[in-house]
Amino acid sequence: MSLNSKKSAGVTVWLLVGLLALAVTDPADAAAGTWRLQRGEPSSNGLWGVYFISPNVGWSVGGDGVILQTEDGGTHWRVQYKEWGERFFSIHFPDRSHGWAVSWTGKIVATTDGGRTWGVQLGPVQAWLWDLHFPDVKNGWIVGDRGVVLHTNDGGQHWQTQTVGAVSGPLLSVHFTDPLWGWTVGWGGAIFHTEDGGHIWTAQKSGTGEALEEVFFIDRKRGWAVGRRGIILHTTDGGRKWRIQASGTQSNLYSVQFTSERVGWATGGNGTLLATHDGGAQWTILPAPVEVTLEGLSFVNATRGWAVGWGGVAIHTKDGGLTWQTQLGNPLDRLFRVRFTDARRGWAVGEAGTLLRTDNGGAQWTEEARDIEEWIGSVHFTSTRQGWAVGEAGLLLRMDDGRHWVRQPKFIDSGFEAVFFLNPNTGWVVGEKGVIFRTIDGGKKWSLQFSHRTENLTDVFFVNETRGWITGENGLLLQTTDGGVVWEVIPLPVKATLARILFQQSRGWIVGSDGTILATVDGGATWKPQASGVTLSLWDIAMRGNVGWAVGDLGTILQTEDGGAHWTSSDSGVAQRLNSVDMTSEGVVWVAGKGGVLLKHEEGFRLLPTIPVNPISQPSN
Repeated sequence: MSLNSKKSAGVTVWLLVGLLALAVTDPADAAAGTWRLQRGEPSSNGLWGVYFISPNVGWSVGGDGVILQTEDGGTHWRVQYKEWGERFFSIHFPDRSHGWAVSWTGKIVATTDGGRTWGVQLGPVQAWLWDLHFPDVKNGWIVGDRGVVLHTNDGGQHWQTQTVGAVSGPLLSVHFTDPLWGWTVGWGGAIFHTEDGGHIWTAQKSGTGEALEEVFFIDRKRGWAVGRRGIILHTTDGGRKWRIQASGTQSNLYSVQFTSERVGWATGGNGTLLATHDGGAQWTILPAPVEVTLEGLSFVNATRGWAVGWGGVAIHTKDGGLTWQTQLGNPLDRLFRVRFTDARRGWAVGEAGTLLRTDNGGAQWTEEARDIEEWIGSVHFTSTRQGWAVGEAGLLLRMDDGRHWVRQPKFIDSGFEAVFFLNPNTGWVVGEKGVIFRTIDGGKKWSLQFSHRTENLTDVFFVNETRGWITGENGLLLQTTDGGVVWEVIPLPVKATLARILFQQSRGWIVGSDGTILATVDGGATWKPQASGVTLSLWDIAMRGNVGWAVGDLGTILQTEDGGAHWTSSDSGVAQRLNSVDMTSEGVVWVAGKGGVLLKHEEGFRLLPTIPVNPISQPSN
């Protein structure tokens, strides 16, 4: 495990174990129906551990406390657990139901139902935990920083410390062939061995001073250890003697596994993949489809295997490593906004000029040919044929035929964050450093309006030609009653970045950073916080009647059926930042975000009656 990512310089980084955790604790807690990932990948976080229990079922762990699971051999992955700021380094399942994962904050999480639910187990020490191994569902060991060794004989209900002796740094890997015989390795070439379940650990001579990153035994006699600078050690007598095998590489090696006494693999830095068919007498460097560091390795037989690593990469082989296919780690451009004009036609926009279009309800998304390199941050439609899009460096696009976008003359270098049109003629754009422009002739001319603010403005919404609002950084909310001739600051009880605002007649909502949700029932005269139940940032909100959705960081999706009086979490199955949500009148909800993610929910809402208070006339379109 790499110095810069997994096992860094022996410096213990402490994080509060109480960081926000987002885990699927009960399927009933999720909203009715399920979210389907139509495009993109569930996570972009680095992956440090992987374990497959069968050719189809496996798990991988990594940054932001992500635990991914697949039931089709890695073709599709879904997030089972996530926790902001957490990082899991190892995961192990002795059978299909029972599994454990450990993290850099000393957290131990466990499942007894294959990962449908995960719970925290309490250990006797707080230390950076690197690796774990369970030879059966009762007996398990964990190793970590400062020579920590933990043991359980009741499936993790109780953990006890064990002593291995003088250790110069962390222990990085542990492996048991049965509940009695085990080995742990770590910094300075340290190897310790037990034959009584860890009551007594005895040091073994490795013959190297290099850090040993992983150890693996196929039985009580034959084992291998790998580490820095391409070191590979092998023993045939349980570790009484360790001999160096020539790896053919100077790359750090982080993982090793054998499926028989002859067939094995190792992974390491810069996409290093090694294989042997003679017990390590000769190691062959395999071609890899990636160049990133590969941290974890798992083979279920002599042909089927997986490796994971930096950048959220997961690769898979079906022929023993001769060829590999990338399953995760093909990042797509971030999507910032998704909007549907009717049940079948929709658009998603994002970085590097991304423009995606669907004409069949999202069954297929087509990337439009373009000469646009700027990020597109917002899109708004007045009809199925007419729309506007804005982005960085003053980008302004117009569509009049339902298909083709035309760049408009540039009149400012500052980036635009949002666009809103009340009707085909009247619209506003807002952006960086308090910029506001208005048009009353369908974009032929744009006139500057003065916000008298320097904060970045994030969104704009008008309910008629005179009354509108703009959100911004530091809890900024601007209101106008004269079409924007004068903008006044509305005091709010928060200082969060306000990301999105919308109105339904006299009712309105704002979402923003730190889980902020504000609501008004009197046309914006007063705003009150709603309890979101999260502290992660929320970036968009969509409402139809009393039913609404809000989306944000780490795959957060919230749902309400009572206008926001109560918000509940919905399991998105992803850990990406979600930037946008849109609801169609047919009950389909779409979400877009980082990694090119597009999520679809078929049962998004039920149209429930609402009673408007002091109704304000709605826009003509």
